[in-house]
Amino acid sequence: MSNLALDPTLDSPGCPVPVAAPISAVDLLFDAALASGADFAWIEPMPESEGLYVLSLEREGHVLSTATIDAYLAAAMIARLAFICGVDLTAAGTSTGSTRVRAGTFQKEIVFTLRPGNELRGEIIFVRRAPRLVAVGECFSDLEQGDRVGHYKVITKLGAGGMGSVYRVEHVALGRIYALKVLHGTVLQRDAHSIDRFLREARAAARIQHPNIVDVFDFGYVGDGRPYFVMELLPGLSLCDLVDQEVMAPARAVQIARQLCEALAAAHDHGVIHADVTPANVLVEETPHLNVKLVDFGLAELRDRADTASDDAEYVLGTPCYISPEQIRGARADERSDQYSLGIVMFEMLTGRAPFQDRSVRELCLKHIRDPIPEMLSPHGPLPDELVRIVERCMAKSPSARFSNMRAMLAELDEVARLVERRGWRRWLAP
Repeated sequence: MSNLALDPTLDSPGCPVPVAAPISAVDLLFDAALASGADFAWIEPMPESEGLYVLSLEREGHVLSTATIDAYLAAAMIARLAFICGVDLTAAGTSTGSTRVRAGTFQKEIVFTLRPGNELRGEIIFVRRAPRLVAVGECFSDLEQGDRVGHYKVITKLGAGGMGSVYRVEHVALGRIYALKVLHGTVLQRDAHSIDRFLREARAAARIQHPNIVDVFDFGYVGDGRPYFVMELLPGLSLCDLVDQEVMAPARAVQIARQLCEALAAAHDHGVIHADVTPANVLVEETPHLNVKLVDFGLAELRDRADTASDDAEYVLGTPCYISPEQIRGARADERSDQYSLGIVMFEMLTGRAPFQDRSVRELCLKHIRDPIPEMLSPHGPLPDELVRIVERCMAKSPSARFSNMRAMLAELDEVARLVERRGWRRWLAP
């Protein structure tokens, strides 16, 4: 790994940035990226260093070079990138635009993404086109034992869902075991640009590095053009399996919800929206302590653009039981959409069933929009009013009626957890 050689006159902490500085710095970034074959660049706050940003170039998941820059210059570079890529700097959520850049004989399309979060951050993907997907109507073959995918050898298939198949694989050089997920080609054929969006969102989530978010190590394409990502292989069960086995007591449900809140708060701080929080996307390890992991960031980018007019629940919305009313109406998912989905997950943990159910996807979506929240009934007895209010606020039809953010919700859950631990939840019941 080497350092990018930025002109020191561009990097003066605490000083206003000259007008020419961000133009020169962005040009230098493009030159370095194209010459080195980088596929990603990041401009993000340096951890535990107030007022400093780190600029890094990455190729195939490996850091090529880095530079430390002042926050003033970082903000000016992000503004410059937004200008040339047509990105709205005033947008409340994540915004994306693109342009073409050239340096000598090198030319590439770039996609710039602006992520507000707690601090401004930007990322660039230097588009490297994937292999062509096989034609619509042709079959995508399952990977077989012994097949090689990049650095990995397939051991066995672990399962499949609406968006992809998961395999147990071994890194050939390192001998380590991972899980590899390959997306279904039928999903990708709906949108020619979905592969780029998937890789962009999955890589952004992988950089969060939070104990409640699954670690993603590698990305690539199989021979037929489908993208894959490689993640840690976790013990334990999905929350979906646990909910099928038993209706959870309030203390256990709160413990799981708090860890999911922590994961989503960290993601939102980085400007990353999950947009598909469901029990199937939550892994729970029981020993030695309860450990919850949120998975499948990036797949929501595909679902977010699905055709809601179809009744194909497997490939249209993936999991329509958990989608927010505003997403059904066509709005992009945001922080409060994740909150709505988490509220439904909590409802299901506490009652053993999803609040809204219907055989028709169309009717189910309408229930999210118009039906009141059903009464929450638990086999463990009446639920604490404080906990019911948290779930109902998450599931409010209007985003403005929900919590202001995940950390506000987490504060409420923390209070519930303290009361449960101190007194036992049955003591809350009215005499």
